[in-house]
Amino acid sequence: MNAPAPTADTWPDTPRNRVEIANRWAKGHDTLTIAKAIGLTEPQVCWVRARVQDERHAARTCSQGGDRAGLR
Repeated sequence: MNAPAPTADTWPDTPRNRVEIANRWAKGHDTLTIAKAIGLTEPQVCWVRARVQDERHAARTCSQGGDRAGLR
């Protein structure tokens, strides 16, 4: 019997981790402190934060009609 395909492509970027990272970051915690508190590595915390920031930037860019410089 074949095992189901792993879903590691989304871990550590889970909704729970996003909330925990965002809340702790808003309180002024650094990435190493956050990583230790929620059981991730510091690079994983940085990766999740960067991904969230990229998504927010993309949403802002789309809502503003694309590239601010007008280059498409």
